[in-house]
Amino acid sequence: MAAAANSSMMLQEIYIKNFVLIDELRMTFYQGLNVLTGETGAGKSIIIDALSLIIGGRINNDFIRDENQKAIVESVFSLDNNSGAKKFLQDNHLLDESEDGEQLIISREISPEGRNASRINGRNVSLALLKELATFLVDMHLQNDHLNILRPAMFINYVDQFIENDDISVPLAQVYQKLTSRQRQLEQLKSDEKTRLQQVDLLSFQIDEIEKVQLQPGEEEMLTALRNRIRNSGKLAEAAGNLTAIMYTGEERGNIFDLLGQTVEIIKKNQGEEFFAQLLTACEDMYYSVQHLAGEIANYRESLDFEPGQLEEIEARLHIIDRLKAKYGKDIDEVLAFLNQARQELQAIENTEQTRQEYEVEIERLGQEYDRLADGLTEKRKTASRILQEQVLQELVQLNMPDTQFAVAVTESTQPAAKGRDEIQFLFSPNRGEPIRPLEKIASGGEVSRFVLALKKALADVYQVPTLIFDEIDVGVGGTSLTAMAEKIGELSINHQVILVTHAPQVASYAAHHFLIDKQVIDNRTSTSVKELNKNEKVQELARMLAGLDYSPITLQHAEEMIKLARKP
Repeated sequence: MAAAANSSMMLQEIYIKNFVLIDELRMTFYQGLNVLTGETGAGKSIIIDALSLIIGGRINNDFIRDENQKAIVESVFSLDNNSGAKKFLQDNHLLDESEDGEQLIISREISPEGRNASRINGRNVSLALLKELATFLVDMHLQNDHLNILRPAMFINYVDQFIENDDISVPLAQVYQKLTSRQRQLEQLKSDEKTRLQQVDLLSFQIDEIEKVQLQPGEEEMLTALRNRIRNSGKLAEAAGNLTAIMYTGEERGNIFDLLGQTVEIIKKNQGEEFFAQLLTACEDMYYSVQHLAGEIANYRESLDFEPGQLEEIEARLHIIDRLKAKYGKDIDEVLAFLNQARQELQAIENTEQTRQEYEVEIERLGQEYDRLADGLTEKRKTASRILQEQVLQELVQLNMPDTQFAVAVTESTQPAAKGRDEIQFLFSPNRGEPIRPLEKIASGGEVSRFVLALKKALADVYQVPTLIFDEIDVGVGGTSLTAMAEKIGELSINHQVILVTHAPQVASYAAHHFLIDKQVIDNRTSTSVKELNKNEKVQELARMLAGLDYSPITLQHAEEMIKLARKP
């Protein structure tokens, strides 16, 4: 079990400005029991509302006192030895390595325009993040929290606080997440069976339609160019023939070869002259070039001899390509890409049966692993529930409920969950001879208050949250039961910082630091103020709580005696 919270971890200060009846105030809190008292309506609930905001409480625009400026609530926490809070801040990049990490500042702002802000160490954060951080800092119990605390869904959390060496909860939750994920995927596979069969038919048709055409990259461009040559083959052949005629059969002037031959003969007769010698080489090169050109023209002319029906075949092929393009892509490359994708999708669908079988095997394995871990956690919870039961009973006896019966029942749920298969019930009987029944059905107001305090005290011994805040947890309790409750709160404050609002002098007498919440009217404007009381003022405040403003010297003596008794070990 975890050790009690370190005394150096606590809420040090809260600053409140323009908040309900508060213009501006700064309160310093201390280790031990910090008690807030005052007349009804003085503003104790305002302080509680402000404290609630710093741990993620809901903002109300009615909180703004002066509508021309924003309301501010800011708190300072000491984080010395609070490793959980420090790790959370580091994991969420809210604590730099350069910062010493010994102080934490949380602020909330409420603007008249409705723009509200939450900040941790000056950085804007979401409300959800602030609430998560607060679980490492403060446990607050408000007047209407009994119903929430005693919800059966919460009981499993209390029991789990008493599990020693919990090495199961995290892997169990992980296995549960994997198991439920695979179960959803398997159900999806089964529900999609009809759709998959339809998809197989469609993909098979599309693949067959494209494959049987045997498309080749660049084929369309090649066929288009060939079609154009066939269509223009007559004109092109005529042009090639004319060029051949010019080269070989010139009728009036002679052909090119004859003219070049005559030119060479003239040059050869005069090649003794340097100029003509140079011309001879150039003319011979020209002769051979023209000869090569004539061969190229002849070859081209022969290439224009096409087979009958070849144009129709090309037209038909291009028509097939156009039809595929209309369905599957703007060009052959896109059609082939579609074919590849369709093959992959079909392969994936055809693998579905294998996937389904793999899922079923994995679900069986995960189910067995879940059962093993859940059984182990159940045994740990049974042990933890007995410890919790014994400690709460011990606390209840000390809270003047000696005849109380209390039991923690661990039963198996019909539905597995991330936290296991266990359902936890708190069974309770406040009086001897009465049957034990579910706690939430039978406890009275005063009994609930004492039970909640007993539960908080038992949890505090293992719970590492350093600060506990109570708003009139003693309501509905009186007499010796209230005295016992006051003693228990004082005991709780030994290892924890406790901030408490009370109307009970018995409880207030245990205060290590006593704050008076007061209300004054100045210039026709009501304001709430806070004052930390000295020794004499504390006696006077207890006397007022005992007998009202017209208290007697005897009442003062009684108040002094209460304080002395509260200080006894």
